[in-house]
Amino acid sequence: MTRTLPILVWICLTASVVGQRPLPHPVADLLPPDARIVETANVPLRSAKTRVLVLWMNSPRRVMSAWDSAADHLYGDHWFGRTFLSLINPSTDRLINTVTIRSNPDSSDDEGGFTIPFYTHNGFYHVPRPDKEGKGKPLLLRLQDLTGEGVAGQFVLFDHIVSGIAAGSVFGYNSRSDTAVQYAVEHTQNRFTPVVGFWAKQVFNRSPQRAGYWKFTWEAGHGEWDWIDEEVHFDAERQLFVEKSATRPYPGFAQVHCDLDTASLTNFLKRMRDVAPDGIDIEWLQSLIAKTPPNTIAAAGMVPTFNETQEPLNLVFQKSAGGAIGLELSTGSRFAAALRAQLQTWCSAN
Repeated sequence: MTRTLPILVWICLTASVVGQRPLPHPVADLLPPDARIVETANVPLRSAKTRVLVLWMNSPRRVMSAWDSAADHLYGDHWFGRTFLSLINPSTDRLINTVTIRSNPDSSDDEGGFTIPFYTHNGFYHVPRPDKEGKGKPLLLRLQDLTGEGVAGQFVLFDHIVSGIAAGSVFGYNSRSDTAVQYAVEHTQNRFTPVVGFWAKQVFNRSPQRAGYWKFTWEAGHGEWDWIDEEVHFDAERQLFVEKSATRPYPGFAQVHCDLDTASLTNFLKRMRDVAPDGIDIEWLQSLIAKTPPNTIAAAGMVPTFNETQEPLNLVFQKSAGGAIGLELSTGSRFAAALRAQLQTWCSAN
């Protein structure tokens, strides 16, 4: 009894703690002096052991929303600062591990911080009791079984991309390692080489078909002209999510996939300019591809003139460390056919 009572008291205390309150003793002794708790959750385990997830920040800055931008719709009133997830064993008052929340690389933040809402719209984040405007306090550690391994120990944090689109990352309890983790995502887009990161666009805000499996089609809008077919599953052996995306052009548009290397890039771009003499900036594209880190999938847009008509052209490319370049051209069907004919040494229909 001398051990059980403090444990139960500690769990009851942490269950009600919210943003910017000091961590309750004895957990405060396990974290830095400037740690401020955001939310905690007990991991529902079938075994006798107890585990508690603690989402906390280093002296976060309180930011009140102007509610006048797409990002405000996601973040609302929020904390901003370095953010962490810790796993605690309350039966021994032991900090098992702590992970730093890694931001989405597409984020504009360069301060090393992360945005955590405390009052926002009921949308990407679940607000259990929204007010008449659909806003309220979000439940951040909304634990679910997102891996399909039978433990409801994961939750999702979001990062704004553009209006209506956010990247999501899965965090939580890993039963294999008995640790807190940020789960990796291996993403394969069309015929590009797989890239391993931690974020996926428009996936984890959706309910899965079953635990650990999603399959759906979405449209990005914002000037894009294709459907995106997504299939995502959790690979239990490798302990990561596997995402496969395939884009399908709208009627009247087409995709061309090309495989080349840095040595042939200049000749390739000159051949493109033979098809559309105005609007293809060879030097700019060469510089952009050269500056892009290896294995990163990047995109560029331009509006060249083809047959006296301006044609929007999207380029998506990936460069390997060895100099190989995969490149996709998306544009109107007639322009795409002309490009494919001129670039047939390197290109084929996608």
